[in-house]
Amino acid sequence: MSLLTACQNVANECGYQIGDTVVGSTDQTSKQLLAIANRIINEMGIAYPWSKLFASASITLVDGQTEYELPAGFSYYHYETFWNQSTRWRVLGPMNEQEYGEIRGYGLVPVAYQRFQLRGCTDSRLVITPAPDSSTAGQVIVFEYMTDRVVRPRTWTGNGTGFHPDVGDYCSYNGNYYTAVDSAFTDNVPPTWTDDVPHSDGGVNWLYYSGSYTQFLNDNDEPILPQRVLEQGMLERFAEMHGLEGVQPRFNDQLQEVFGNDIPGKILYAAGAGTNAMFARSNRVVFGTIL
Repeated sequence: MSLLTACQNVANECGYQIGDTVVGSTDQTSKQLLAIANRIINEMGIAYPWSKLFASASITLVDGQTEYELPAGFSYYHYETFWNQSTRWRVLGPMNEQEYGEIRGYGLVPVAYQRFQLRGCTDSRLVITPAPDSSTAGQVIVFEYMTDRVVRPRTWTGNGTGFHPDVGDYCSYNGNYYTAVDSAFTDNVPPTWTDDVPHSDGGVNWLYYSGSYTQFLNDNDEPILPQRVLEQGMLERFAEMHGLEGVQPRFNDQLQEVFGNDIPGKILYAAGAGTNAMFARSNRVVFGTIL
């Protein structure tokens, strides 16, 4: 499953023909399918809070520093997930503009709980108040967020099944992304490091990459979200652009269906053993009897 197969499947269904390359192709149909694929996969990513895009982050407070960088690839945060791991107290927020204005204008009355706000035109800074001092420096704030990595580069392979990346190409392994520092054949040491220094797999030097990955950059890139739904969205958009008839509008229904299966949830028991009970998981409700 890859960008190339998705584009070929959609083109074939619509009666068009494309070659064995999409990224970098000068063929107009291939260029259009690539643009559609990038648009649809991002629409899918922002439509729902997919568990595949969940991520965790932490910041360490510094004396006198109120603003901190958000994680690379940050999309938006989950509410009520900000905690001071050191004190085990909740970090309240987000502060609205009036609350933040009061802090700047009147000063903050010391309280037990810290508060936060995201600021900047790209939500690139996390503000923590009151400003950390020597007594709170070193404390760790943890939170959960959604990443914007809706595309995954090809999986690293080696030991005879390797590949030959160019400089700047990407691969993924065990959930981590890496970019090639040089061009060679991969060897037999899987990339597992997460520091900012290049390491060799025995053939290629790979650098850990923590940034965004919102577009298909290579024919072998894979969608994080279900490819069949991506293809349906591409098919509908391509058919609409070219005036093709007979394509049923199923994209939104399929998207809702796969998200319904993706929602994390718990089993709830509303009655005791031997009685009628209600089981609830996620967005499904089933009535039955506990034996």
